[in-house]
Amino acid sequence: MKKISLMLILKLVHLLLAVLYLIFAAFGKWAKRGDPDLGAFDAEGGTGYGIVAVALAVALVVLALMRLGGRTRVLPGLGVEQLTVILGIAAWMNMIAFMVGWLATFPAGTGWGAVAAYFAASIIPQVGMLTLSAQEPDPHVQPIEPGKRRVFSIIAAVMGAGIALFPFMAWLTAGDISLSAMDESAGNPRSGPRFGFILLIAGIIVCVGALMRLRRQGLAEPGPNALLGHALIAAGAVAIVLPVATWISIVRFPADLGAGIGLWLALLAGVVMVAVGFVENRARGAVGA
Repeated sequence: MKKISLMLILKLVHLLLAVLYLIFAAFGKWAKRGDPDLGAFDAEGGTGYGIVAVALAVALVVLALMRLGGRTRVLPGLGVEQLTVILGIAAWMNMIAFMVGWLATFPAGTGWGAVAAYFAASIIPQVGMLTLSAQEPDPHVQPIEPGKRRVFSIIAAVMGAGIALFPFMAWLTAGDISLSAMDESAGNPRSGPRFGFILLIAGIIVCVGALMRLRRQGLAEPGPNALLGHALIAAGAVAIVLPVATWISIVRFPADLGAGIGLWLALLAGVVMVAVGFVENRARGAVGA
């Protein structure tokens, strides 16, 4: 009975956080550029990051309702709890990228909506991981065959290396000027690092983990209900969300901006990494995990 009560509490907390994240993201102010401040959908406000944040918030609310309704699986190899963690991480990184990346490049004050949405998004993955740790391990998950493990690991290592390196290439162009995802705001050394460090760290972790998995003994799973395939999907989701949010921002920004090759390569690497995670989970027979 205590376990059921704990699970219900975690599900309700998830729903509350997802609803708050949606409210803050959709109706809060994202950028201070005078009076009035600008919201998620404004071209000089939340731009693409605001649009992506609202889309992720809607998905997280739907997942919370699915959890309360007793649903465990979204797709073969991807459960509701795991997708909550994956999208929660993507939502969290999207907020960080906006505040330390986009606003640092096009200086403006951070609005209260973005700050509040950041805190709500940062807690959602933790609630999801607590829920996963409180459940019994999925009995359907099987060890992966050595040959398939090597193939998946090599692909993940290559994509991880790419995700780590692509932020150093051009992400944003304006005439003869090009900025990588690692550059600081031109003429403002106090602006801090751009969001490329998020991808750099994620790519290095994936690459190192994939190389370690090539060993005979492989690599330990993140948890009883969190497979290495889920970790790949999470890293891939971040590598997809950041380029998409940046591209939408570039298209909508009232200036002659363009997307560089680094953005498109990072997006491609993210898509491949998500695909590898899905295929691996299905190959292992994961049902609700």
